[in-house]
Amino acid sequence: MTTVFSPQSTLDALTFYADLAAAAKHAVFMTFAFGMNAVFDEAFTHGPSGIRYALFEKLLGPGVRKEKRPAEEARMLAMRKMAVNRFAVGNHIRRQDLGGWFAEKLTGLNTHVEYVHTKFMLIDPLGESPIVVTGSANFSAASTNKNDENMLIIRGNKRVADIYLGEFMRLWEHNAFRDWIGSRPADAALEPWYLDDTDTWWQRYFGKSGYSRHREYFTS
Repeated sequence: MTTVFSPQSTLDALTFYADLAAAAKHAVFMTFAFGMNAVFDEAFTHGPSGIRYALFEKLLGPGVRKEKRPAEEARMLAMRKMAVNRFAVGNHIRRQDLGGWFAEKLTGLNTHVEYVHTKFMLIDPLGESPIVVTGSANFSAASTNKNDENMLIIRGNKRVADIYLGEFMRLWEHNAFRDWIGSRPADAALEPWYLDDTDTWWQRYFGKSGYSRHREYFTS
């Protein structure tokens, strides 16, 4: 276990985390409370890992200037469309046509973040040499060279990695559904996804599809 403290005079720590993600052999799981810093582009576009999960407070960070937003949105959309990547963005359910669900309300506990403020990264958590990076620092420049923060890098502890993976998937599944609901137009009908009773339901889980990648990782 290694400790990392901020602020630092350079962004070497942030680059180190990005290098870990880019070198993952099988899977990467990350939380981004303030958008994805560009140093992680390599990991989420060309990394060798078979699946890459990312959980966001918002898809773009708060510091993106108006003139740069179109390019940043295009950058994130391109990554999001890749079969290897699975992104979820925090949201709450505003619609009232979900079969009697109670309306969700935010607590107002934090004015800067509403959904995702966890900070951890998992590298090959189900492998023989998992890496967990966790602490108080966001994976951002400000948390590296401006703020008082601390991080732990935990290598080779399968139990810790397994616990963190369970927590990550709980958060991701919780927000992925809300992200999907939020992406539908307010007046669009929500058609239920019925059970596929044909003999072709299994095909999406083989080949090079995103479903196939996740089947192979979680059941291998």
